[in-house]
Amino acid sequence: MNTTAIAAEPVATCAGAAILPDHLSWSGVQTYSQCPRKFHYRYIVQAPVEFVPASLAFGGAFHRAAERLHQARIEGAPVPAAEALLAGYDEAWAEDAGQAPEVQYAKEEDALSLRGTAERMLAAYREHALQPASTGAQIIAIEHKHRFRLLTGVPPIEMRLDLLELAGADLIVTDIKTSRSRWNDTKVQEHLPQLVLYAHGLVPLLRDLGAERIVPRFCIVTKAKKPAVQVLEPQAGHEDVDRLKRQVAETWDAITKEVFVQREGWGCAQCPYRRRCLG
Repeated sequence: MNTTAIAAEPVATCAGAAILPDHLSWSGVQTYSQCPRKFHYRYIVQAPVEFVPASLAFGGAFHRAAERLHQARIEGAPVPAAEALLAGYDEAWAEDAGQAPEVQYAKEEDALSLRGTAERMLAAYREHALQPASTGAQIIAIEHKHRFRLLTGVPPIEMRLDLLELAGADLIVTDIKTSRSRWNDTKVQEHLPQLVLYAHGLVPLLRDLGAERIVPRFCIVTKAKKPAVQVLEPQAGHEDVDRLKRQVAETWDAITKEVFVQREGWGCAQCPYRRRCLG
């Protein structure tokens, strides 16, 4: 199972003015937190982007290449060779970059250098996937879409799970990240709400499968010359769940009140709505 179909839900409206989204995602909540105006352009107006950051296109292409590996495991086929994974990256990059109005690269970076980085990272990820700790789990789904209700009065949350596995009594939900370097505790805490959200939404599936606990996991693949694969299983407490719910509730409250203020800062340099916003 690659994806799950999601039934359309009525679109929420705000006093006959802006048409609000019928669901939220962690990406959307993060976007609003970083810049409400950017959220408005992306999720309310759905304005066309002016460019695509190369890091975003790279991450998407890497994920689609990794899907080939996971799909082979589901089918009981041999793990694809590194060359086959790189071919998957090439196809995804050509498709995404070809549809973008412009790809914005970082300093001393271009499509060729990124391809070399992807080749090294995919080789490292393939090696990680061949380890007994990785091959012992049963894959339940990859790129799995699911909506669930977190709070009354707030639209459903939509999550897209990179990898969902069952290992004994454990339901393991893994979010794969590409990163310039290994994550420290600060970086883990920054992204922890995403896993808290995923774990909350998977409780019904946990019961259906007869599993006993949900194990949220980050799998970090670094972009170093010698890439490393870092597996992290952060622990969350009740206070983390409460904090997440407050953030989602406050975000939705501000959205319904059409609070889309401009938040100018360092993030503007890579914002795909920069010219529309700043002129």
